[in-house]
Amino acid sequence: MAINASFFSSKELAVGVAVDLSTVGAGATAFTAIESDSVSPPTFNDIKIDRRGGSGSGIMTATTDMFHYGAGASIEGSVSGFLTDELFNILMPNSLGQIEATDVWSVDGTSKDNANFEHGATSALEKTLSFAYNGVGGTGFDDCIVIPGCVITSLTITGDPNEDGGRMKFDASWTSRTPVTIGAGYSTTAFSGAGTHSVNYCFLGDYSDHVYIGGASFPVLLKSFSLSIENPVVFAGFGGSAVNGAPQTYVRSVPEMSITANPVVKYDVNVDNLWENVRGSAEGVQAETLASPAFEMADNATYTSGSRAIRITDGTVTEMAWDEGDYLGVSVSIKARGDDAVSFYVKHA
Repeated sequence: MAINASFFSSKELAVGVAVDLSTVGAGATAFTAIESDSVSPPTFNDIKIDRRGGSGSGIMTATTDMFHYGAGASIEGSVSGFLTDELFNILMPNSLGQIEATDVWSVDGTSKDNANFEHGATSALEKTLSFAYNGVGGTGFDDCIVIPGCVITSLTITGDPNEDGGRMKFDASWTSRTPVTIGAGYSTTAFSGAGTHSVNYCFLGDYSDHVYIGGASFPVLLKSFSLSIENPVVFAGFGGSAVNGAPQTYVRSVPEMSITANPVVKYDVNVDNLWENVRGSAEGVQAETLASPAFEMADNATYTSGSRAIRITDGTVTEMAWDEGDYLGVSVSIKARGDDAVSFYVKHA
């Protein structure tokens, strides 16, 4: 038999994302396409066992000795690409464990209450996502799949005015424990409109009014920027909403939520004081906290009044290094501290 004469481009692979349809864990049907760097298939951490106890004898594992079970196993994936207004308003709130139906999100770092919601709950429908993966698709190709009940555990957004036309990008990792039936999960189409991408790109220049590090008295010139949010989820319980293998409850920020800004800025007298901040103020003293705002960039002098803002109220410099380029800069890592009722603030209107 001759080999198949068809060849395909990797650009035909596509991924989309959407808020779950009606309840936590209910797969969406309409998706926002992601202009991705590359597409990797989701990882199914199914239970696979060879040579179960009491299995047949023989010098090699037989088919009857093997065991494969998917209910209760986690599913993981990651995706990166260009950040658009539509994607920002889906990915950012989910990474923070909040609802999507607003354009302002803040984190109360002093709170002792972890965000939590039930599988199948309608009141929390905007706290899980569906990711859709299109393979080549079409007649004869069973390579497309939708993964519902996803929670973003890691989100990084980046921007550099001298790369990609100044467009911002993102990298997101997600996990789910909503079961996808073995033997019936793939289809010929996961979502339509996979090649229709938004042109509402996010730009670093959108934050055009100011960038501060260590207070409003210290404006800086931004060379590049990244923001990382790590917000783990614990899948508690089993059989939520009478679905075998689904979690009963989702609990966010266990053991903690971590938010870190990593700006690279021009080196001048407005940042030279940060070298001392890295080490603290004295022997045996807690890490030095920057003057508020520890980090802020916005398109309005009053950060709450414009349409774009990212703000860390209290933060500590954890790392600092020279950045050698066309002109001397410094790379600064600022970790948000939970000392304020609005420890972290984002606006994207």
